[in-house]
Amino acid sequence: MATFKAIVFSSTNHVKNDGTSNIKIRVYHNEDSQYLPTQFYIPPEYLLKSGDVSQDWPEADMLNFEIGEIIQKYRRNALKLGSSKLAQMTCKDLKKYLQIVSEPDGESIDFVTFSKAVISETTKKKTAAWYDVAVNAICWFYGKEIIDVKEITSSKLNQFKKRLQESGIREKPLEPGSINNYLRALRSLFNKCKLHYNDDDLGLIRIPHDPFARLDIPEYTRKRKNIGIDEVKRIRDSSYETERENIGRDVFMMLFYLMGINATDLFNLQPPVDGRIQYERSKTNTTGNKHGFVLSIRIEPELQRLFEKYSQDGFLSVLKSRYADSYAMIKAVNQGLKKISEKHEISKVTTNWARHTWASLARNKAGVSKADIDFCLGHVSNDHKMADIYIDIDYSIFDKNNRLVLDLILDKKPDEKKSTKNHLRVAYLKNTV
Repeated sequence: MATFKAIVFSSTNHVKNDGTSNIKIRVYHNEDSQYLPTQFYIPPEYLLKSGDVSQDWPEADMLNFEIGEIIQKYRRNALKLGSSKLAQMTCKDLKKYLQIVSEPDGESIDFVTFSKAVISETTKKKTAAWYDVAVNAICWFYGKEIIDVKEITSSKLNQFKKRLQESGIREKPLEPGSINNYLRALRSLFNKCKLHYNDDDLGLIRIPHDPFARLDIPEYTRKRKNIGIDEVKRIRDSSYETERENIGRDVFMMLFYLMGINATDLFNLQPPVDGRIQYERSKTNTTGNKHGFVLSIRIEPELQRLFEKYSQDGFLSVLKSRYADSYAMIKAVNQGLKKISEKHEISKVTTNWARHTWASLARNKAGVSKADIDFCLGHVSNDHKMADIYIDIDYSIFDKNNRLVLDLILDKKPDEKKSTKNHLRVAYLKNTV
């Protein structure tokens, strides 16, 4: 039989600056204790060993009544389990059960509040921003900031999708890719909400429905995000009026010279070692992924010059002192690239285009195999994970294929290319010895 008692902790880390400590309800069950916090705080010396608040505390009778109500609620919900099921539960399981079923207005779960809590705990800013935009969109559609999870139905989501297709948040119809992003983010948050509030082992199913099961999410079709050799040359060889554009040009070229490295990874690069850049893609460096690998890229002469330009007080110090983080850099660089694209009358180029452009030129112009392109881009292969474990990484494949691509934009006549390439490599060796 579980027992319940009000207690307070008096150790320094539990006492607030005003001298009060949270009143907790101790749950004792199967020779173990767990603690459930309450909304009440009191100086530790005013709570008696019996669990009652001392009469020396103002309004002690009312506080004792409130605490008694909480304990009775927990005891009642524990008894509902039945003695047999309760006996099989650990104290930790009982605590979790009581937390869920004893919440105020137990039948109501605010999806927006839950989602914002998830967003605040999401470490990847890009993912957090993805969730945030989707939550703002669903609040716009419902016309309120509190949405009970029961209100999120297949019918409502299909209406939401139709509204996005017809007008969108800014009175502009959205394309399938944008709608796909909204709905996938909401589905992810809804599934997290179900995982949090449902517990199959305890028989707690507070969210039984799946509104996304009958929702047709538009397929996301990747758009062309690459430019040709001449367009890369125009970006590289042009001088621009504003510093933002010139930095945009240089960052884009650094991304390209590093075989389409992600801009976040460029910003977070560590200084080179033995003339090489080593990093692990942040996109694959996640808790669930155990099959990522370190990429090692030789610093070619073209890249060396840009590194020197932006490393006046330490490696890439110019970028790191100018921008608070990689997201601020990406935003500014993309603004510069937008102006560059307009001046050259080409597609709106962003940092992502460097990666797609490198891959496209490698395949279509330099004749690099698709398998080698995947390898150079740091893609994790689900089909060859065991082979990846046993085969040593040969980074000369990186060096050879990257040089093949970079040679495509050497602005020389065919008979001059060989001597130019040799000259660049001599310069590279001098800079790295």
